[in-house]
Amino acid sequence: MTTLFGVLLSAAGLAVAGWLLYARKAVADSFGDASTAVALIGFAVLANAAPVLAGDHSSALIGVLVFALVVWLLVVRRGRLAGPPEIWRRICLVLAGAVLVWCVGVDVLTGDGVYGSRLPAYAAAGLLLVAVWLLAAGAPVSLAAMAYTGLAVLALLTIPTAVYGQAWRACTEGQLQKCSVAGGLFKSFYDSENYIALLTSFTLVAAVCALRRAERWAVVAFCLLVIVATGSRTSYLALAAVGIWVLGAWVLQWRRPYQHIHVALCVSLVVGAAAVATYLTWSASKSTLSNRGNIWIHVREYIAGSEGTGVGVSKWYHLRDIGEAPHHFFHSGYVLAIFAGGFVALTLWGLLLATLLRAPVVDGRAFSAKAPVALFVIYSFTEVVWNPLSVDGLTWIFVLMVLTVSALGSTDPVPVDVTVDHRPGVLARLRQRTGRPSLGRARTEARD
Repeated sequence: MTTLFGVLLSAAGLAVAGWLLYARKAVADSFGDASTAVALIGFAVLANAAPVLAGDHSSALIGVLVFALVVWLLVVRRGRLAGPPEIWRRICLVLAGAVLVWCVGVDVLTGDGVYGSRLPAYAAAGLLLVAVWLLAAGAPVSLAAMAYTGLAVLALLTIPTAVYGQAWRACTEGQLQKCSVAGGLFKSFYDSENYIALLTSFTLVAAVCALRRAERWAVVAFCLLVIVATGSRTSYLALAAVGIWVLGAWVLQWRRPYQHIHVALCVSLVVGAAAVATYLTWSASKSTLSNRGNIWIHVREYIAGSEGTGVGVSKWYHLRDIGEAPHHFFHSGYVLAIFAGGFVALTLWGLLLATLLRAPVVDGRAFSAKAPVALFVIYSFTEVVWNPLSVDGLTWIFVLMVLTVSALGSTDPVPVDVTVDHRPGVLARLRQRTGRPSLGRARTEARD
């Protein structure tokens, strides 16, 4: 069965790569222009190929990629330091910078200072924020860009499967019994099948909300094939939860356009998520959520007395090296924030998530465009989707969430009808006969 799935994954990966080349104009349009598409997709693919290309020096290679991206934006593209014209995206990047600066300061000033070689990782994270700032001042990016980027990365991870025997991990037994219908756990050339499932989940959600007709369902089939092969239960639960958001988005946007989500809803969702994550951290037992609680117990014990400020992320590597903490990373974006910068960092993190949800879109499909952000909020309970203190193969997800300004690619603002009378009056009937759209209604193609 594993052999059959390996062949299917390789064939599907080749088909996806070929389709991306065939649809290169649509791919370029989703990024605003071809050069931006090549730069960001190339960055995402190479960052995920870094473990194969550079081995133990993969972090250095990713740092070089970030530096090259900034140089390209400043020299070739002549990026504008003025930054994004839209205020909410400026706030988002400022908050991301505040999380980084605060956590670096805590790491430097707490205990014996920064442990090991974390400073290059901090520098790469800072350079990345500069790159996103410059990118946000350029061409508009649609949600389809996330789907296309994810597909390019997944093509890289799936094409070698048929001939790469180490692409599978053996099924687990005992308390954490886990397997897939393929008879193994698909991990490609990474150590964890959860990593592959996470990438695929964001690609799937973006495709459902941004692609249309045959493209949408072909991508859904491919992504489901990958997720089933990974056997990741986390992705099943996260996708089921965000599925409610997507269905609600379709219902709401069918009635009228939404250029942004109300700030009260954004804040409520994020505050609720942060509260649940904090409760899980301080109530967890060793076996909570497939033994993730074992990690969170060590976190809360080590930062006892420093909950407000945290202790700095490099201290976790020190604990692992001396055998006082599990080898795994935090398995929660919220717990990472708490350990690295305490409740101050968690507050900044929450404000960042609320800002991402609030940032408006121009095509009236705000709930669809923000579906990956909703998935980000949910997935961060059990995985580190984006590490604000470093750059890795998942960083492109955060970058595209910040840059997304529409769901379907329209750059024209949707006019909003200030009246509440929805009766088809004389002017409305005239518009219907002449083919002109009514004010306040989404265009037909925006509802496909």
